Amino acid sequence: MPEKTMKPGSPAHSRLSNQHEAEILLRSHPGVREAAVVRWNSDTFTEEIRVAYVVPNKDYIDRVLAGEEWERKRIQKWGKTFDLSQLGKQVGPSDPGFNIAGWNSSYTRQPIPAEHMREWVEVTIQELQAFHPREVLEIGCGAGLLLLRLAGDCARYVGTDIASTVLKKLRKQMDELGGKWSNVTLLERSAENLEGFAEGSFDTVILNSVVKYFPNVSYLLGVLGGALRLVKPGGRIFIGDVRNLALLEPCAVSIELYQAQPSMSLAEVHERVSHRIQFEDQLVISPAFFLALRERFSRITGVEVHPRAGRFDNEMTRFRFQAILQVETQREEQLDISFLDWTEQRLPPDSIAALLRDKKPKWLAMKNVANSRIEKDILSLKELARGESSGTVGELKQSLEKCEQKGIDPQRLWILGGELGYQVDISWAACRPDGSYDLIFRKIDDNGELLRQAIPWTQPHIDAKELTQYANTPGRGVLLAELIKQLLDYCRQSLPQDSIPTEVILMGALPLTTDGKVDVQKLPPPGVQPG
Repeated sequence: MPEKTMKPGSPAHSRLSNQHEAEILLRSHPGVREAAVVRWNSDTFTEEIRVAYVVPNKDYIDRVLAGEEWERKRIQKWGKTFDLSQLGKQVGPSDPGFNIAGWNSSYTRQPIPAEHMREWVEVTIQELQAFHPREVLEIGCGAGLLLLRLAGDCARYVGTDIASTVLKKLRKQMDELGGKWSNVTLLERSAENLEGFAEGSFDTVILNSVVKYFPNVSYLLGVLGGALRLVKPGGRIFIGDVRNLALLEPCAVSIELYQAQPSMSLAEVHERVSHRIQFEDQLVISPAFFLALRERFSRITGVEVHPRAGRFDNEMTRFRFQAILQVETQREEQLDISFLDWTEQRLPPDSIAALLRDKKPKWLAMKNVANSRIEKDILSLKELARGESSGTVGELKQSLEKCEQKGIDPQRLWILGGELGYQVDISWAACRPDGSYDLIFRKIDDNGELLRQAIPWTQPHIDAKELTQYANTPGRGVLLAELIKQLLDYCRQSLPQDSIPTEVILMGALPLTTDGKVDVQKLPPPGVQPG
């Protein structure tokens, strides 16, 4: 394959004399908007290479990705993945209530440490128990990490999941744990199948660490719309462990730098980051999506989005959040407060603690607090985005080690508030791409009561008409790769041997000369798919 620095030029390339036949055929495919075929025959190659430069038809791609057939294939894929996770050797201790098989790290590709998963479960359980749920529907209950801990205090608990093997393992765990499970119903069904439940039959609907496996944001919207019908007034929908779209790039940078060898160039890391984002297989959602739901559904009277709590440093605490939709709750008067801009004073935790101890304010609110959890990831992203950087991974990591930490881990502030008698609310509603957050300390009085007014969190302008802007499109890269194979097969079926393209390169647009012809000088060489 040619070096990526190679520049096309005569006699390295030329338009094919019989180009029109190939180009006309390619343009007849519904997935193609524009096409140009170029012959490369310089000394760089051992044989003539014919490259078809294709601009995909965006409308066609979008239709396929939103179609029922694509959705069905994606859902079946994840169902098989979950089932296979339970057929291998059990991960971790043989605790029947703690089946974490299949929970693997994106960094190491190995099982997430059991102590990290225990904290993940405990934090989620504490948050859910604060709602005092009695009638629960858990969509995507999996191996029962939540169900087995919550169901005992509930009058009714329904768990649904698409993976039959996973549910069998869950039933086995229930048998091994003993006790009464007559209040629990397990159903094998996909997330959108909410048939058989009466309106207002649950006070809590849970979708924890499951929406990232949905095929697209439209599917998620349909599931939430159906779930809203089932929630009683005063109830809630808890959507946990959601991957944050605002942090998709720093997350990809963090993973690729971790896996890269010290000698790897930053240019190559940049390419790998672009590839990871393009071929992202999971649904990644902005907090703004959940904020926009208030304008779509009148029953939603409040929305909370906050980063995950936890002392361990992992991908869950760095890049994921919880969203809680309140359903027909009593509207609270909004708290009349002003937020201090943390970037102006950069108060460290010790200074915040001293202020709370000395002045004992009823509340203290701050915005734009830098997030130390991903501070280095943001710096790395900025370095890669410079473009002209020619350093290596080892050099970047050395420079990052010398950087002074300026931000604050949200967990430290949650702990601080608990020690000083304050409720600490932390919000990602602002959707900032650096992961910074807003927060408020609210004083808990001697009777354990808390100021209950609504908090006026900062948030971006919300457009509820087009919700697809608040999520990625999982599987788009896979579909585009399939399109390349389809086009090559399409040509082989209809063109003579000497006209069939050797490869297909997808383009956002074909470069044109001033007279409107394809500018072959600006086309990438064979073997180079633009990022």
